[in-house]
Amino acid sequence: MIVEGGCRWWNRFCRLAMISAALGAALGAEGANAQRGPAGVLVDPVTVIEVAETQPIIARLVAIEESVVATRIPGIVAEIFVRVGDRVENGDPLVRIDTELLEIELDGAEATLTQVRAGLKVAEANEDLAEQVMERTRQLEGSAAFSQGRADDLVQEHASKLAELARAEAALAVAEAQVETARYRRKNAVIGAPFSGVVLAREASTGDYLTAGGAVATVIDDTRLEIEADVPTEIVAALKPGDTVSTLMDDGAPGVAQVRAVVPSESPATRTRPVRFSIGETQSSKPLAAGQSVTVLAPVGPLREVVSVAKDALVQQVNGWIVFVAVDGKAVPRRISLGTAIDDRYEVSGEVSPGDLVVVRGNERLRPGQPIAFEDPGGAVTTGSAVAPAEQTQ
Repeated sequence: MIVEGGCRWWNRFCRLAMISAALGAALGAEGANAQRGPAGVLVDPVTVIEVAETQPIIARLVAIEESVVATRIPGIVAEIFVRVGDRVENGDPLVRIDTELLEIELDGAEATLTQVRAGLKVAEANEDLAEQVMERTRQLEGSAAFSQGRADDLVQEHASKLAELARAEAALAVAEAQVETARYRRKNAVIGAPFSGVVLAREASTGDYLTAGGAVATVIDDTRLEIEADVPTEIVAALKPGDTVSTLMDDGAPGVAQVRAVVPSESPATRTRPVRFSIGETQSSKPLAAGQSVTVLAPVGPLREVVSVAKDALVQQVNGWIVFVAVDGKAVPRRISLGTAIDDRYEVSGEVSPGDLVVVRGNERLRPGQPIAFEDPGGAVTTGSAVAPAEQTQ
């Protein structure tokens, strides 16, 4: 019993010693943090600006370049080089058409071309000989050896040889075209990607017979996307090329876009017109993809005054957005809700007021209540106290 009681007393002593050591380490760390001094930051005032009323319109991301790649020649699919999801560069092979017949056709065309060239040489030689005979006969004109009938026959024969030469030259042009056609067919037996992008679908399988124009694959350029929105006709007049609007991605991330074109085509069923927007900055954390939903905040009403902060002041947390406000030289987190994006600022509501100084640089690692040093817009330098927590409570 004495031993057991001694062990219990010793265990309590050990626990107290461990707790004391932990508290000492924590206080030492806080003291060390305090000795580091205030964090240097940049601040910007919360301001009131004018914005227009907006209407949310569900839009979508579309690819500027998307192509159903087709074969230029008919034939049997011999080989497929890509799978769905593969990234390809401009000119990379997608599909190969069987080339056995194409090689035979090219060999035949080249043989015909050789034959025609030989025939052309014969025709040129015959025409040259006929011309020489005709010229020698003309030189005898006026002499007893000259015969007008013979001269007329030679002129006719030379004309015939000229016609044969013309036919040989035409045959040469046809044969050369046939060779070029055969080479074109063989060259295009491999169908390449028309631009760099990603394979969305394979439209053909090995062994398929394709006619000219038959689809082999669908390729999309996922690096060049834009927004397409069907805007009601009653508000489309407020959108002009170059105008900037706010957007919200499907994950809630804010962004901006610029009107590229208002397409002059109206849907009689919905009374809307398609409008294309160039994508600007967005705080979305996931990669953009064609078909992805995005909300466009289209202007519909008169100007109104809103409270705004610089976009660099925003800090995203698990349960929403905050900004750090400089209060008595310390960084105080204030919860906010985002509204419209206006250039490099955002409309906000919540725990901020016009004139508050929010941290726009150095806010990523701030802790609530951390002392900060900054120069406010008026030029005055403010430095927060760096005393230890135990001293602050006295």
